[in-house]
Amino acid sequence: MSKERILRNYHDNIVYDVNDWALLEQKRKNAIELMEIFVKEGLNPFIYGSIARGNVHKFSDIDIIFLQLIPSYKIEYILSQNGYNNYLKEIIMATPHDSLKLFIYLSELECITLPLTKMDNKSIEFFDFGGKIDFEQLKLNARVPGIDKRLVLVKPNQKGHEEISVIDNEILVSKETGISIRSINERIKVLLKREKYGRTGVFLKRQLQQNENPEEVIKKIARRKSIIRKKIYLK
Repeated sequence: MSKERILRNYHDNIVYDVNDWALLEQKRKNAIELMEIFVKEGLNPFIYGSIARGNVHKFSDIDIIFLQLIPSYKIEYILSQNGYNNYLKEIIMATPHDSLKLFIYLSELECITLPLTKMDNKSIEFFDFGGKIDFEQLKLNARVPGIDKRLVLVKPNQKGHEEISVIDNEILVSKETGISIRSINERIKVLLKREKYGRTGVFLKRQLQQNENPEEVIKKIARRKSIIRKKIYLK
């Protein structure tokens, strides 16, 4: 079954076997090691997605997000001091209403996301949608409910997790995740549109050279695009 296929009228209980728990433990160990290099510098990273929920597979990404504005050079300096010197980075703005973000791809399965402009509550809630935990929660082996790309609520339990379709269960999902009904409905609309028409492009995508400064690049882009200018100076 495709992980991208939206499921309707669906409910199941997934019981993890020894290999499932071992894979989750290894993924979380790797995540802790990466997050720790930033925590030691007084920063507060979060991990979101399947590792926060617990329903990992072999190709699950380690997705780390910073919610506060941090100069990109600080993140890159910390990375360089810990042996990360060869990585890809790009600026992405998904829609004209979204914040600008820097994506740093350390490997095929490791990505750091850093906001380059202020994130509003809606943008922050996007990461809560999939499940998000901080470093201390990760060390305590916490797992949180979240919604995957199939529009399925993944609700952790002692044996594994429960899966419930989000469609027609919006109130239940809102109570379980703390996400507003409005945000849930907006996300349903986006994913249903993607299911019907396929994945569309993003509003802005700019790959960077290793020596390019993201903040300087977006200033140059802002000279040509008023939407970017407004984002940069939004307080």
